[in-house]
Amino acid sequence: MIYLRLRESTTTEPGHTPRLGEVADVLADASLKLHTLPINAPRTVGVWKLDALSLIREIQARHPKESVVLLGRAQGTLICKRERKPRWAGLRAVLAFVLLFAGSAMAIAWFHADVNMPEAQRSVAQILTGNGSANPWWIALPYALGVGSGVAFYYALIGRKTASPLDIKLSEYRRQAQLQMARDSVAYVRRGESEPRG
Repeated sequence: MIYLRLRESTTTEPGHTPRLGEVADVLADASLKLHTLPINAPRTVGVWKLDALSLIREIQARHPKESVVLLGRAQGTLICKRERKPRWAGLRAVLAFVLLFAGSAMAIAWFHADVNMPEAQRSVAQILTGNGSANPWWIALPYALGVGSGVAFYYALIGRKTASPLDIKLSEYRRQAQLQMARDSVAYVRRGESEPRG
């Protein structure tokens, strides 16, 4: 008995023959050596669909007496691309961080200027203490700490190690982009072209 679970996506380089263990999780007798079984998949640049049924056919052609149980999805994605070493990756990350930090700081500052936050905090202090001339630092300090910690929790910078809303959106975008590229690849293959232009 062989249990097969196709991975959602696998990245490889052009010219590399993918192995079954690279595109799927396989649970079977180790003597079958299924993890190193080469699979029939495109080796040119593009995003290609992998069909679980074709993988099962390849397994049964090699081991006809074994039965294969498919767990999970019936299709996966094979992304074949050339690895490019990014130049200036560290500098770009620092510049992006500085730009986002400066933009966020300006947005918060403009919001505070727009609503006249110091006056609002003085009004709250007067309501709570009855003294209109008191410096509301005891309101401003917790407020400032709350804004900072709220941003940090929202983007999962501290605390729980779960996916942040930004991670979820990026994951959705990546999945949609892969799906669209796979559709484009199928369209190019149907027209007889070896790989997508682009």
